[in-house]
Amino acid sequence: MTITRTMLVSSVLSLLSAALAASTPQGTVITNKATLTYKDALSQSRTTDSNVVTVTVRQVYVATVTPDAAEGSVPLGRQLNTYAGGTRQFPYTLRNGGNGTDSFTLSTDQSTTDSFDPALVVYRDLDGDGAYTDVVTGPVSLAADTSVNLMVSATIPAGTAVGAAGRFALVATSVGNPAVTDTENYAQLTVSADGLLNVTKTVAPGGTAAPGDTLTYTVTGTVASGNPVGGVTNVVTVDGTPRSGVVIRDTLTSLDFVSVGSTGAAHGTTTPLYSTDGGGTWTASNPGSGVNAVAVLVEGSGAFLSSADTVTLVYTARVPATALAGSTVGGSAVGTFDGNGDGAAAAAAEVTAPATVSTTVATVIGGAVGPAAFPTAGASGTYAVSGITIARSGDTQTTQTDVVAGSRVTFRQTLRNTGNASSSFDLAVSGAPSGWTCTVMNIDGTDTLSALSTPVTVAALSDLTFAVTCTLPFSAAGATNVALTVTATPAGGAADTTTSTVATVTAAGLPQLGNGDGTASTAPTTTNVTVGANPGADALFRLELRNGGPVDEAFTLGGGPAGTVYHTDLNGNGVLDVGDTPLTTTPALAPGETLLLIAAVPVAAGSPVGTSAVTFTATSTTDTARTTGVTDTLRVNAVASGTFTADSTLSTVSGGTVTHVHTLTNTGNGPADYTITATPLTTPAGYTYTYATSSSGPFGATLAAGASTDIYIRVTAPALADTATGTESAWIDADLIMQDAPNPTVELGLTDTTGVQSVVGTVNKSVLRCTDDTCTATSAITDGKVSPGDYLQYTLQVVNDGTSVLKGAVLSDALPASTTFVKLGGSANVLYSVDGGATWTGTAPTALSSTDDFRAGLDTNADGTIDDSDTVAPGASYTVTFLVQVN
Repeated sequence: MTITRTMLVSSVLSLLSAALAASTPQGTVITNKATLTYKDALSQSRTTDSNVVTVTVRQVYVATVTPDAAEGSVPLGRQLNTYAGGTRQFPYTLRNGGNGTDSFTLSTDQSTTDSFDPALVVYRDLDGDGAYTDVVTGPVSLAADTSVNLMVSATIPAGTAVGAAGRFALVATSVGNPAVTDTENYAQLTVSADGLLNVTKTVAPGGTAAPGDTLTYTVTGTVASGNPVGGVTNVVTVDGTPRSGVVIRDTLTSLDFVSVGSTGAAHGTTTPLYSTDGGGTWTASNPGSGVNAVAVLVEGSGAFLSSADTVTLVYTARVPATALAGSTVGGSAVGTFDGNGDGAAAAAAEVTAPATVSTTVATVIGGAVGPAAFPTAGASGTYAVSGITIARSGDTQTTQTDVVAGSRVTFRQTLRNTGNASSSFDLAVSGAPSGWTCTVMNIDGTDTLSALSTPVTVAALSDLTFAVTCTLPFSAAGATNVALTVTATPAGGAADTTTSTVATVTAAGLPQLGNGDGTASTAPTTTNVTVGANPGADALFRLELRNGGPVDEAFTLGGGPAGTVYHTDLNGNGVLDVGDTPLTTTPALAPGETLLLIAAVPVAAGSPVGTSAVTFTATSTTDTARTTGVTDTLRVNAVASGTFTADSTLSTVSGGTVTHVHTLTNTGNGPADYTITATPLTTPAGYTYTYATSSSGPFGATLAAGASTDIYIRVTAPALADTATGTESAWIDADLIMQDAPNPTVELGLTDTTGVQSVVGTVNKSVLRCTDDTCTATSAITDGKVSPGDYLQYTLQVVNDGTSVLKGAVLSDALPASTTFVKLGGSANVLYSVDGGATWTGTAPTALSSTDDFRAGLDTNADGTIDDSDTVAPGASYTVTFLVQVN
């Protein structure tokens, strides 16, 4: 019986690397905000955000020492033997299982129910090579979810009786929270007269190794001072035959075996052994491939290995070409021997502790770029993009189809990261002639192009398909064998190039502007037509513009007398459409597409009746050399007229003001006075109308011939307007009185409609802590702090606080960062969507990833979907509950 003693040992420990924390780091702020989208009564889209709910993750403390073993039931694997005065090593692993950096005080507990107290020293292994040389003398600091390898060296006091046993445990206590400790980690050391074999392992060269490097491993078994050791009966089966002796086995982890260099022993006969199933079966012949374990068998008589005798196994292995940077390769060697002369390896001490060596794989940077699907050259075959066939050969590719000037040609390229770590690559294209625009872009399986931001990141040994696309000017016609150099340069590495060639560029077809018949299917004609108009009016020429080129082109419209305005003839009837916007440049026309136009040629007021030639032109905005035109005849008359446009419908809030903007035009052949009257100026419901001819200036009263003025009708709704009463309409009267005899009057008018709405949709969000995932019991988070593993229930309430319905109200929210989805629920008739509203279901989703969001809406018409026909009445609401667990 001995008295319990505690030995405190510590050291400030800096880890070379750390894995990602399994739980959310302390201090992490978890925020969540929901968004409500809906439409008001006038179908105007509106969006509002909920309040932001914020909680902060507190630090939790977890100390874990492995392997675990209770004081009264130490497993055989933790029971070692040695002679009096001898030392054995017991490996441990200390892990910080908490969510923040913590320090741990290490101590050792000696059992009070054993026979003796071994002398204990705690070591650490900084570089993971299995050599424990640093004595721990202070607190061990670890980042969250990282670990350190430790070794407790136990020495039996000299003179201790054979068979006596001593038990001890490594204890770790959190500095951040001393109440957190791990104590049940016992091991046992028994005094034995048996011989012992110690196995060590080294690797050359040391340090890091690159893919393809050859490593030489030396495994050495040394008989400890004292008693000799002998062979174990039937210690291993070789080629189906049991063999006896001392055997040292070594496994290969993530290595390609090369060969056994040598085996040796101070006494006995050595035989190298090979296994392709990790040591399950053995053969004395090298199978040539698939070897993942090697061994040396030493055969002899009796206890044939004396104190200080050695057994060696030297072999070579290669780091796989596919080994990723930062990964580790190596293996673990174990020896089996007979230390007590009974010919069996029954005692735990007769199987050595694993001798482990690991090597970190160094980073290799490299890249190759080539034709589509052939990044490393050797290309062949053809493919097509946008109708252009491209032939591949070696490290080049060339167009087989003529490329039309003014169009675009696209080559597919393939980049391979030949290195063993994710790398960023700068992609570039050079060699394009002046006027050509060439760039690198993304391309998908349907040849759809999108912007590519370089540099691009490519995983180790992975391929990236991208495109080199060139837009050719129309002046490129006749060019041949234009070679483009595509370059890929990895960060910190050497560039690689490939060549893509445009073989032949042909000329593009010309555009054609002519007179039209309102049908795009018939070609424009240059046959002269005559169009007449009254003075002050527009003569409307029906034109057609056809794009004869290979790519989309827009055209600048010109020609005609001063003031000529071009319009799109939407329905081909030759009449200007109400609200049509004049254009000086057409939209882009597809190849072969025809645009129906109206050229509105103004006839000056007072012009005499007669005819004159007018020429209309269209010039490509891409290349001004591509121009076309047609000449027609203008006939002039004289008559007075005017326009006042257009009816307007607007809405505002109670007490607010909206402005209806109209255009009054004197299209007569002389100046005119005008009056504007809103009838009534103040409606019985209290809507007040005022007007002006500028947004801030006074009201004018005269228009010259052909002149226009903006008319601003300002409508102010009463402060207490009731949205339930509908809208107010007023007739706006405009009279043009010609100043010249016989002073005719043109009476014009339109209707302004004004509505009032009050729409307010809100989202209220709150959070409670639940005791478990059923959330039957909740509590408030008064300090704003939560712990990893806590269940949080977010409650989202959508409320219509306005006086008008919310149409198609949809609540959207996402899984907060650092949490895991548990479940979702809501009010009756709530539907859910996890695909952006494409489909809806009444069953809440059972899974939601960190990149997904969900939507929830109230299905008020029970049609199984959420759209504008689903309305939330004033004062109505619906609720969604969202349960997550903090990681």
